[in-house]
Amino acid sequence: MSRLPSLQNVLKATQKTILRFPLETITAICGTIFAILNIRQDYTNYDDFYLKAVMSCSLCLVWFVSASLFFAAKQKNNIIRFAVSLIFSVPLIAFVFNFGERISDAETQQFFVLNLALHLLVSFAGFIPRNYNQEEFWEFNKQLFLRILTSGLYSIVLYTGLALAILAVDQLFKVEFDSKIYGYLFFIIAGIFNTVFFLSGVPETNNKEFPLQLNYPKGLKNFTQFILLPLISIYLVILICYEAKILITLSLPVGWVSYLVLAFAIIGILSFLLVHPIANESGNLWMRTFNRWFYFLLIPLLVLLFWAILYRINLYGFTHERYYVLLLSIWLAVVVGYFLISKHPKIKFIPISMCLAGLFSIVGPQSADSVSKYSQLSRFENFMQKTEGKKVTFEQEKELSSIVFFLDRNYTFEVLIPYAPKKLGELYKKDKNPGPSEIVRSLGFEYRSEYEQKEKENDSFNYYFYENDNNAVVNIHGYDFTFILNQNNSFECSKCITLDNVTYSIKSKTTDYGQELKINEDIIPLKINEFINTNSNFRNGYNSDTKIQQRIENSKYIILINYLSANGKIENNKKIPRNYQIKVMAAIKK
Repeated sequence: MSRLPSLQNVLKATQKTILRFPLETITAICGTIFAILNIRQDYTNYDDFYLKAVMSCSLCLVWFVSASLFFAAKQKNNIIRFAVSLIFSVPLIAFVFNFGERISDAETQQFFVLNLALHLLVSFAGFIPRNYNQEEFWEFNKQLFLRILTSGLYSIVLYTGLALAILAVDQLFKVEFDSKIYGYLFFIIAGIFNTVFFLSGVPETNNKEFPLQLNYPKGLKNFTQFILLPLISIYLVILICYEAKILITLSLPVGWVSYLVLAFAIIGILSFLLVHPIANESGNLWMRTFNRWFYFLLIPLLVLLFWAILYRINLYGFTHERYYVLLLSIWLAVVVGYFLISKHPKIKFIPISMCLAGLFSIVGPQSADSVSKYSQLSRFENFMQKTEGKKVTFEQEKELSSIVFFLDRNYTFEVLIPYAPKKLGELYKKDKNPGPSEIVRSLGFEYRSEYEQKEKENDSFNYYFYENDNNAVVNIHGYDFTFILNQNNSFECSKCITLDNVTYSIKSKTTDYGQELKINEDIIPLKINEFINTNSNFRNGYNSDTKIQQRIENSKYIILINYLSANGKIENNKKIPRNYQIKVMAAIKK
C-alpha cells in the first residue's frame, strides 16, 4: 500500500531542487513578486515595468535551466555556470525592456518566438558537451515532457482547491478578502510551486548512478499507432488530393492552406519523434512504413506550401505571420533534406535547427520585425507614388488601409510621416496618436476595414465628415446649447439646462421624415430624410472634406444641424437613410 510522502521528504526534495537550481528558484520567486505587484497597480496610472520584469524573468528562467543542464553535463564548477548564466541574461532583459510602452503585437510575437527557442534549447543543452545515444536523448525529452504535464495538472488542482476554500470561507464566515487574492494565489502557484515541482523532476543527463534508459510507455504506443498516425494519414490524403485539384484546374491555392500544411507537417514530425525508438521493431509494420515514407510524402506538400506563401508575399508583402510561414517552410525543407540524405540522421537535428531558426528571426536586418517593417513601408511608399493625384478604387483603399493598420499597430504613426510629410505632418501636429482610420483620411482616402465589402455602384451613399477637434475650443456664438442625435437612438434630457431663469427639457424621437425635436412643449420637425435626398453632397462613396449643414427656424428657435455622418441605400434615384449622426445647435430667439 502506497503512502503519502512525509513532510520531511517533501522538504528534503525541495531543498535538493533549490540547491541544484538556485538561480532558477530565485528567478521564479522574483517573477512571482513582479506579477503580484503588476496586478496590484492602479490601472489609471499603469506602469509597464512590472509586466516587462515578469517577461524578463520567464526568459531568464528557461535560459538558466539550459545553462544548468549544459554545465552539469560538462562537469564545470558552479562559479563558471553562474557567471555565464548571469552575463547572458543581460541581453535577454535588455531585449524585453526595449519594447515600447504599449507592447505591440509584433513585440509579443518576438517574445513568444524567443521563449520557444529557449525552451527548445533546454531539450538538447545537456547533450551538447557529451557523447550519447539517441535512446538517451529521446528518454530525457520524454521525461521532461511528462514532467511539464504533471506539474501543470498538480498546479491546476492545487489552485482550484485553494480558490474554492477561500470562496467557502468568504461565503460561510463572511470574511472579506482582497478582491485580487485569487490573482495572487494563481501567480504564487504558477510561479513558485509549479516551477519548483517541475525542476525537481528534470532528469540528469550524465548521472552514472541512474543513467537514462529507454522506457517506452505502452499507452503512448497505442495512442500513436491507432489514433495519431491514422489521423495524419487522412489529412495527408486530403492535402495530396487538393494539390492534384490545383494542378488539374490550374487554380491558385487558397491562403490558409499554408497553415494546414504546416500544422500537418509539424504534427507529423512530432509523431515521427514519438514512434522513433520502436519504429523498426518487428510487429510494428504500420509505424515502420510511416517512418520510412513520411519525409518523401512531405515533398509535394512542401511545393504547395512554398507556392501558397510566396504568392501571398508577392501580392501583399511580408508581415510577421507570412515571414514565419516562409521561415517554417524553409526549415521543413531543410529537415526533409537532412533526413532523406543523411545515412544516420539524428533526431536532435529537429530541435536544434528549429531553435536556430527562431533565434535567426529575432534581431538583425534579417529578422521578422525588420523584414516586415521594410516590406510594408516600401508598399506604402509605392502606393503614395502611384496614386498621387489619381482616383483610387475600393480595392486600393482597402490595400492602403491594411498597410497603415499594420504599421501603426506595430511601429506607431511616426514611421509613416517621412513618406507623406505634408499631409501626415499636419495631422501629427493635431494628434500624436490618431489611429489608422484618421491617418488614411488625412491622406485623402477612405479607411476600409479588412472585412468591408464593396457595395454595388450607385446603390448606396456614405458620408463622413472628418473634423479632428481634439483639445480645440469651438466658437458657438449665436447659439445657446448643442447636443448630438442618432437615427437609431432616442434622446431625452429632463431639465438639463437653465438659461435666463428658464429651465429647458429636450426630447427627440425618430419619425418617417427624420426627427421630432421637442424643447419643453414646443415641437420642431427636423426633416432630415428630405434634406439628405435632395442634397447632392450625399453621394455614392465617402466624402470627408465637405461640411454639410441644415438650418431650420420657427418663431421661438433657430436650429443648425451639422451632419457628422450619414449612410443608406439608393432605390429609384431616391436616397433612403439607414443611419446618421448629427450635431444640433439651438438658439433661443429673444
